[in-house]
Amino acid sequence: MPEYYLQADNANLCYEVEGTGPFIVIVPGGNGGSRLFRRFRNLLVEHFTVVLYDRRGFFRSKLTGPQDYSMRLDTDVDDLYKIMNNITKEKFILFGISSSGAILMDYLNKYPETLLKCFVHEPILYIEGFKCREEIRRYHQEIYNVYQNEGRNAAMRVFGSLGFNEVDSDILVERQKNDKENNWDYWFKHEWMQYPFAETDWKATKSHQDKIVLLYGLDSVGLFTYEPGNAIAQRLEKEYFPFSGGHIGFYTDSKKFSVEFLQFCREHTCLLN
Repeated sequence: MPEYYLQADNANLCYEVEGTGPFIVIVPGGNGGSRLFRRFRNLLVEHFTVVLYDRRGFFRSKLTGPQDYSMRLDTDVDDLYKIMNNITKEKFILFGISSSGAILMDYLNKYPETLLKCFVHEPILYIEGFKCREEIRRYHQEIYNVYQNEGRNAAMRVFGSLGFNEVDSDILVERQKNDKENNWDYWFKHEWMQYPFAETDWKATKSHQDKIVLLYGLDSVGLFTYEPGNAIAQRLEKEYFPFSGGHIGFYTDSKKFSVEFLQFCREHTCLLN
């Protein structure tokens, strides 16, 4: 697969483009990389032009200079805009999961004119008023302390055992313990305490709510990863749509998930074929 690079404010952003049809860009969550989405991409390319990319600081998107981490979320949003503006002037679809929820919501509020739809799968974004929000913030701090004192594997093991089903935990935690390509350290340092508690302008979001589609995995019901998206759906008075699998159903149940996704897009005029 050809790799393309875009220089953007002290980072060299890597992305891939494949397929035919309306543009859809997939925004990675916690580990910032695109490789977990390749199965899903391969099942979409007959219907969509799919853009995958690595967020700055992860995998192939290397940093080339100093970073302003106080503006990390804004930078992620603008990176996404720059990549897509470099690829197409057409409106496109966003698809993101987990801790990319903050990126998607801020992108929607800042650049709504560029979007057809914004699919948000199990966002880990705790809105104001979310039950036990401050308790969850303390829990995140405790895990961050584990990271600082015992390393990323110990920290991942703690949050993985509490947040994911067994299949997802095996893939996201156990199999990635010694994977040196995954820059989990970068995520812990700059996103773990920030993105889940990002302040979103929900009034602005509600004015664009016709573009938002909130999804959850059927296997996540009863688990913690289900709850933040459900709270957002209630805040926006939107339906929370069930899809196959758990937190990463697009990977573990990719064929079922992609069939459901394509059918949803056809029913909601995101896709004509």
